[in-house]
Amino acid sequence: MGGKPDVSSVLLTGARGIVGGHLFHHLAQSANEFHVTRFYGDIRSKHDVRRCIADIGRIDVVINLAAKVEVKSTKERPDIAYFVNAGGVLNLLSELESSGQFPYFFQCSTSHVYAPSEGAIRETDRTGPVSVYGRTKLMAEAVTQDVCKANGLPFCIGRLFSIHDPNQTGSYLRPSIERRFRDEDLNEPFELHGANSVRDFLTAEDAARLIAELVYKRAEGIINIASGKGTKVRDFVQSLCSQKLNIVHLGATDSLVADTRLLKSIVGTNP
Repeated sequence: MGGKPDVSSVLLTGARGIVGGHLFHHLAQSANEFHVTRFYGDIRSKHDVRRCIADIGRIDVVINLAAKVEVKSTKERPDIAYFVNAGGVLNLLSELESSGQFPYFFQCSTSHVYAPSEGAIRETDRTGPVSVYGRTKLMAEAVTQDVCKANGLPFCIGRLFSIHDPNQTGSYLRPSIERRFRDEDLNEPFELHGANSVRDFLTAEDAARLIAELVYKRAEGIINIASGKGTKVRDFVQSLCSQKLNIVHLGATDSLVADTRLLKSIVGTNP
């Protein structure tokens, strides 16, 4: 890790996503450190990637957040998920090489690459994704590591844990639960799959702030991005509702909590 850089030209992909939107605004407010350009076009298209890189000119930092994330959509269309999540990384890196650019590269990954674990998960723990999404992101990690090392690009892979935001939509946990709050009689038992499971919840805004810190400090290697605190899913769900719920656990119970010692050693204080 180096010292604090001068004003950096940043290419940000995935800026329309929840974390990406927060990150763009966070970086844009740091006018003295970052000049941010949001990627336009389709990351699956080498032509679009090449054109964007050419239009920007000098690029000091690439932050790749572009991804197909929702478990449901990636399971239904794994071809698209692999094209975006793994192919998109390859497009970015190959076109940077063709342009003669060797920027710092931040690849956003996920806790879904890990194998199940009862304790806090360290970056060196075993991977073993059980979902299509996790497998696509682990492949993206392999592409990042192999190509960056071959071309001499400094890189960081940030593994996000359970991100949530009030503006999330789709099949993520928080919007799914909030839809149920609107549609169901909350005086009745509230059945919840994995209610007793433990997750490491972090707001999307905090995740964006931590990514910015890692990029600012040019952190390298694989780093967990999380709170480092385990919360039962039932407690998280209850925290979203003003009414006391009679939550009934269904299904299996598991745990996915990060060891954040490496993150804390870089960003300082608690995540």
